[in-house]
Amino acid sequence: MTACTRCATALEDGDLRCAICGLVAPPPDARPAGRPWAQVLRCSECGAAVGFSAQAQAPRCGFCAATMAIEQPIDPIEEAERQLPFTVDRAAAQAALRGWLTTRGWLAPRALASEAVLESLRPLSWAAWLVNARARVAWTADSDEGAQRSAWAPHAGETSLEFRDIVVPASRGLRAVEARLLIPYYDLASAVVIDRAPGDAKAMAVAPGPMLDAAPAIPEPVAERFDAQRSSARRHVQARIEALAKVQIEPRIPGRRYRNVHVACLLERQTTDRIALPAWILAYRYRGDPYRAIVHGQRAEVVFGRSPVDWTKIGWLIAIAAVIAAIVALILAAR
Repeated sequence: MTACTRCATALEDGDLRCAICGLVAPPPDARPAGRPWAQVLRCSECGAAVGFSAQAQAPRCGFCAATMAIEQPIDPIEEAERQLPFTVDRAAAQAALRGWLTTRGWLAPRALASEAVLESLRPLSWAAWLVNARARVAWTADSDEGAQRSAWAPHAGETSLEFRDIVVPASRGLRAVEARLLIPYYDLASAVVIDRAPGDAKAMAVAPGPMLDAAPAIPEPVAERFDAQRSSARRHVQARIEALAKVQIEPRIPGRRYRNVHVACLLERQTTDRIALPAWILAYRYRGDPYRAIVHGQRAEVVFGRSPVDWTKIGWLIAIAAVIAAIVALILAAR
């Protein structure tokens, strides 16, 4: 890894300019020595990217069982440097799914929890960037402090803020909204350095059938590769920093009420680490239709996903609403 010749900021592979001072980066070698170059196994249905060896025969996606396509990326594929361990085992994930199915509400089928059949249960270590930064933040806002004839008065200021442990998703196996639901519940202090032992981690599937089996409590998780480098994620990092800066600035605005808060951030320092975060990906069927749910890898009570609805109940609700609307219309017409 090289450094900027002007401000000494570390330059990531693929950077065209320094992220801090904007100095043009020196042209990289065609292929840095010692860096892993890999093919990516790309699922044509869910877009999941998993490390692939040409000698291994893996014709189906590990997440949705669809046929995959092979692509050769231009840049080297990055791997996580640290990972968070699973603290939710297989049995706890199954129990969490069963409990979640019983809380789907009145619109869910009555027999959902008893008739749902688990098809696969896979531990996934999904990819994310862990960002720490310091930025100079300029802000403007309106508040009631100093307002005289008007209800609002303009205010502005500038300060330096520290941002710690910002998690930016880099996953293709999880959608962005799914990753955001998982992130707040991770214990980032429990991260450990990944020991690069020979061979890739593989997931262990669960045969379709009852939600009980004799498989290991926590099989080796699927270690998701990074689809993009850190340099390409910086606009997402910048947007996240600006959102956090706005939250941190609001208590500094004078007065009791404020509005129109705007911030502009100039990065002074930024470091990023590649980290793998745990989650259980569950696929189940209800009366032939497939659904997916996700259980947090460290907090079993965090469960979300798709579930079926009872269209008969929805039909009854529509009919009742139509009857009520007709009665109201008759009452209004009689007046």
